[in-house]
Amino acid sequence: MKKNLLSIIILALLVVNLAMSGFMLLSVMSTNSQTTKLISDIAAALELEASGGAGGGFAGSAVDVGVANLATFELTGDDKMTINLKAGADGKTHYMVVEVVFSLNTANADYATLGSSESMAGKKSLIKAKVQEVLSSHTMEEIQTNESTVKDEILEAVQDLFGSNFIYDVSFASVLYQ
Repeated sequence: MKKNLLSIIILALLVVNLAMSGFMLLSVMSTNSQTTKLISDIAAALELEASGGAGGGFAGSAVDVGVANLATFELTGDDKMTINLKAGADGKTHYMVVEVVFSLNTANADYATLGSSESMAGKKSLIKAKVQEVLSSHTMEEIQTNESTVKDEILEAVQDLFGSNFIYDVSFASVLYQ
């Protein structure tokens, strides 16, 4: 008799446990679907921000410029820059000698006024200051491991200087670390 009573209690607890598990599964699934919807909405909003929305923003990496619409502005030769970098983990002061090349989109509406040779030459010292400001805020190790991130920072700083995205790429023609 005790075995039967114990079996009935176990069976009742099993049924209660099954009912509670089912209820919890249904409540978690509805919460999970709401969370998934919220995350997808946030991801959609961030995607709009990353690309600058419809036709806006300064995101230069999304620009596909043909060779016919390409011009360059170079800080090379006599204009190469020697920059004192932020002290790294070793505590030593490091220097960087760099030649920077900016790629310009000649099809951009702002190129005619802002991207002309005279305009760019007139703002050469401001451009060099922006490049030096960005590079000197990084250690040699940071620049070596995340060169594309540093180039993006330089691009953003120069685009902000001009208030336009006719400059769409930054590259280093030569780099020397010490």
